Amino acid sequence: MNYTINLTGTFFGGPSTSIFWLLQRNDPKVSSDFDFHDERRWAARYGVLEFRRMNKKGYNDDDMEVGFTGNRRYQNIAKELPGISPSIINRLLHSTVFLSLKDLGLVLPQYSEMVAPQNMLMTSTVGMSHAGQYSLMENRLRAKARSDKRFLSIWLQWSLARPNSAFRDEKVQTEILDDRDDGGRDVGLTDVIETETINGKIKQKRTLMELPAVIQEDDETFLPKEKWLVDFIRAERKLGRKTLVYLRQTGTRDIQYRLEGILKNAGIRALVLTSSVEARKRESWIAQKVHGIDALIVNPRLVETGLDLIAFSNVVFFEIEYSLYCLWQALRRVWRPGQTQNVKAVFAIYNGAMEARALSLMGQKMKAGQTLYGDEVGGAIVPEDEGDLLLKLAREALNKADIPDLQSLFAENCHIEEAASPMVTVELSPEDVVKIEPPALPAKAVTFDNWMQTHNDRSSSSGRRKKTSEGQTSLFDLLG
Repeated sequence: MNYTINLTGTFFGGPSTSIFWLLQRNDPKVSSDFDFHDERRWAARYGVLEFRRMNKKGYNDDDMEVGFTGNRRYQNIAKELPGISPSIINRLLHSTVFLSLKDLGLVLPQYSEMVAPQNMLMTSTVGMSHAGQYSLMENRLRAKARSDKRFLSIWLQWSLARPNSAFRDEKVQTEILDDRDDGGRDVGLTDVIETETINGKIKQKRTLMELPAVIQEDDETFLPKEKWLVDFIRAERKLGRKTLVYLRQTGTRDIQYRLEGILKNAGIRALVLTSSVEARKRESWIAQKVHGIDALIVNPRLVETGLDLIAFSNVVFFEIEYSLYCLWQALRRVWRPGQTQNVKAVFAIYNGAMEARALSLMGQKMKAGQTLYGDEVGGAIVPEDEGDLLLKLAREALNKADIPDLQSLFAENCHIEEAASPMVTVELSPEDVVKIEPPALPAKAVTFDNWMQTHNDRSSSSGRRKKTSEGQTSLFDLLG
């Protein structure tokens, strides 16, 4: 008798059809119920299908349902999304063995998390300070978003991105050329309208705000996170540890070459991986370069699947990734079998900024998944639309919801590193104004417990304190 062993990764994180053809070839019951090209019917029963109603022609009949409403023809376009139905288990139990790394006797090295909150600069020699400019911009754009929901995306994206790009002049622009009041009525417009030609098409853009650089354009002036990153990589290099630096702003608002230049000027061997390197060649490209570098700067979406990056032992999220699936996959490039050093994940944020609120929401998403799926939450993470998180982020920020203490989101062995410079914390006031507090005294890095004690003492008068769950697990240490 011949036996066949079919191997697959965790299919919970992908579409249901990722396992369909294995079963169709090898399971008589599945092959009798489904033809080889019956993946659409399989997905409808055991997966997740998204239907979109279109008024266009030219789609494959296998992927659409056609109908009429009056004189208009429409098409329902079906697209399979990641996710499975619990009923799929009936197709698997009699022939499937579920194994984890623990079952195979593979022990991963220690994994730890660190949050490195930095305070935006309070002073500037070139005009408005880092903190002051963010406060002004965030409040103005939030006021527009409150009165006209079309500006929600602009408010969110600039509030998330500007703290890390404040080293340069920028304009907050939009293609929304009119304003509306709370009743939806058009109101007067005083902003500047500019016309430009892009790819042969004439486009009009409206400038909402002009944001000049908050630091001098030289090689000796840095934003707080930039300075922290230099110090961190230098310290880790002395221990023989290489660092992956993840960024989101790598497209039209690219900041990765700015970071590369800062690191190189500090004597750190840094390199940028861009999308110009083909996906199938990226691992070999990194393998050729890795022995001559201390840090690799990259967008996490370029390395989220399929790559072995065990030459690196530190992962720094210089900017927060808003897809939990992408964040987890980017971490697993480093924390995987073959890694010989302890792995450290560091989330660098600006206190009081929108990215701090976004990080807390990411932690809450992982906690919710852990509650539902238990220790195997990693296998239940699926690629999701980051717009869902950004929508929730907008709702909570507009409603001024409290940001949970980091203690409730990270492991007990997580350390919070206090900013080491006299800077400023930006917070939302009851009047929707971000107030600037007096600069904090210089502080050394402290343990998480000590930081939490200080943090709770400061915040005890601001309202009801959230109770910390005992024995809270790490965001990711249960996912191996």
